[in-house]
Amino acid sequence: MKKKEAGNGFRFTWAMILIVATVILLTVFFAYYFGLVKKTCGTEECFQKELQKCGMSTYSKIHNYNYYTYTIKGSSGGNCKLNIRLAKMAAGTPPEKIALFEGKDMDCKIPMADVAGATTDQINTILKHCTGPLKEAMYEQIIEKLYTVVISNLGEIMGSIEDTLNKGP
Repeated sequence: MKKKEAGNGFRFTWAMILIVATVILLTVFFAYYFGLVKKTCGTEECFQKELQKCGMSTYSKIHNYNYYTYTIKGSSGGNCKLNIRLAKMAAGTPPEKIALFEGKDMDCKIPMADVAGATTDQINTILKHCTGPLKEAMYEQIIEKLYTVVISNLGEIMGSIEDTLNKGP
């Protein structure tokens, strides 16, 4: 086999071309396998298909005027790893809510058996599989609302207790 020489004295061989091609293919494979390359979904249907097979992808969505980013990070130990980030709150949101929620995220490990019921609209179905600052902020908001309801009805509750106590056994 004849070797071709470039003008600078470098010699091209088929072995060198195969080595370079192999290195490029391995680099692309590992980039995809470790999540450096993800499919970007533009529709809910595309994301749901990727979620069903737990394929690495990202999807951005506006829900209740808030901007969310969903990232499927692949599967591990029979679970599908999903990251949900509330990137931007709706315009006009009170500053205390923005401070509580905006920029926060949560990581979810959804069992593959439960992936079929997971949707971006019904986050409550997967919330039990999630951890992170966004979930904590959601629970903090729920507790605050419950506290407000209890305090606003405290007079009525106390009156009901007094009536019960005054009637006796």
